Amino acid sequence: MPELKRNPGLLCVFHALQMSLFPMAILTVFYRQDLGMSMTEIMLVQGGFGLAMVLFEFPSGYLADRIGYRRTLVIAAILNAIGWSIYARADGIGGVVLGEIVLGIGISLVSGSDQALLYESLKETGRESDYSKWNGRMRFWGQLGEGSAALVAGVMFAYWARLPFVTETVVWIVNLYVAWRLVEPARHRPPTGGNWQQIRAMVRHVSTESPRLRAVMLLTIALGMSSFIPVWTIQLYATDAGMDAGWLGVVWAVANYSVAISSLFATRVSARIGFLRLMVVCVVLIAIGYAGMGLSQSLWGVGFYLVLTTMRGLFSPPLGHEEQRLIPSTDRAGFLSLRSLIFRGTFLIIAPIIGLAMDKFGQHPVLLAVGAFMVFACLASMTSLSRAGGFDAREE
Repeated sequence: MPELKRNPGLLCVFHALQMSLFPMAILTVFYRQDLGMSMTEIMLVQGGFGLAMVLFEFPSGYLADRIGYRRTLVIAAILNAIGWSIYARADGIGGVVLGEIVLGIGISLVSGSDQALLYESLKETGRESDYSKWNGRMRFWGQLGEGSAALVAGVMFAYWARLPFVTETVVWIVNLYVAWRLVEPARHRPPTGGNWQQIRAMVRHVSTESPRLRAVMLLTIALGMSSFIPVWTIQLYATDAGMDAGWLGVVWAVANYSVAISSLFATRVSARIGFLRLMVVCVVLIAIGYAGMGLSQSLWGVGFYLVLTTMRGLFSPPLGHEEQRLIPSTDRAGFLSLRSLIFRGTFLIIAPIIGLAMDKFGQHPVLLAVGAFMVFACLASMTSLSRAGGFDAREE
């Protein structure tokens, strides 16, 4: 039991290292300047990453429930180290795609396993009610790590374009040690036989048997997608508006710090204004963020991106706790991975379309259209959750 109590702290360290993504702040610039890729090719590469995630997302979560969360995170750390080492040597789109595929598998193994391990560790030690708080802390340290990495990424990139990728490889070797120190909870594991029957039962549970869980997952996907799409456009948005590439790391850092701070206070805000009002605030922030980015033709538009990143931090811990409450314990990582699979599959479909539209019409009108659609999707998901009694149950 004492060893199990250290899991939440170790998972915060693991997530901080996982999110210390030195290449992310300069990635699209690296694609364009060093590899000569177009916006369409960039979105296609991310589609390849999404394809790997789609193919391995659900199987990885399903596997983690059966072989253990700690063992899954150890394997994930190894694959991520390999993936970034491939990236460090890439000299064209082929090497980038290969690196993205390996990274896609590695990240899919983390997805669901870390949150499931956190929840089960807290539950077994009698601290289940602290999940939202620890989820916020994980996000805080993760975004703090990503923001801090972004501050030095530009300097690294200017010194040697491959240095951020080499550094990221070392980070995941360190994270392998952190994963090794985690302790597996003594939970009831699902049977190893009858896999297809179990998978069908999980899909049936989400699609028909638990409308509240389905609505919570759809709302999580809609809110998450609203902040995820601009991640792949903000760097070129900023440079097209006249920002020097040397400031991209600062923008990335500030954006991640906004997610970190809002994640840390999300549980308190939800308790004070209520879960429903918090979700309404998030939808309003989406409308403001996309409208500001779409209508602004100057660097002020970058500031509206921070509205979207703040929204990301606000919705995740409270909505994630509600999701965990509704998921059966035996297949916790599997259900979380199922939701991530839907998310990645959706992005895989819409990312190339958005990239082609931006190449043809420019970012500003496309951002306005995407923003309007995201607001509609979030409101539709909230309506579905309300009909399933989700808000009433959560406010009790």
